[in-house]
Amino acid sequence: MLALTQILAAELGPHGVRVNAVAPGYTLSDGLKARIAKGERNPEAIQATTALRRFVEPRDVAEAALFLCSDRAASITGVTLPVDAGWLVQAPYAQYLQGNPIRQAPAI
Repeated sequence: MLALTQILAAELGPHGVRVNAVAPGYTLSDGLKARIAKGERNPEAIQATTALRRFVEPRDVAEAALFLCSDRAASITGVTLPVDAGWLVQAPYAQYLQGNPIRQAPAI
């Protein structure tokens, strides 16, 4: 996705077309809520892998996409914007410390 976004931005830029992408993290969608309810995902463990200790809300992803499509981003092209509550900066460190707890349900 990163390379495709950059290549398309380079190819289409001379025609005035901007190409950007949004890379969402664990988004609190209906699907994720269902997996949490079934005990297939541990919400506390997932949140612990993000720097902001929260899920991404669907609105967060939509707002990022709207920004990239707006005139306020007129000079932005070829960018993949992480909307992940800091997962990219936190998760590798958290997994190093704890293993991969995301699929483990909390003990009852």
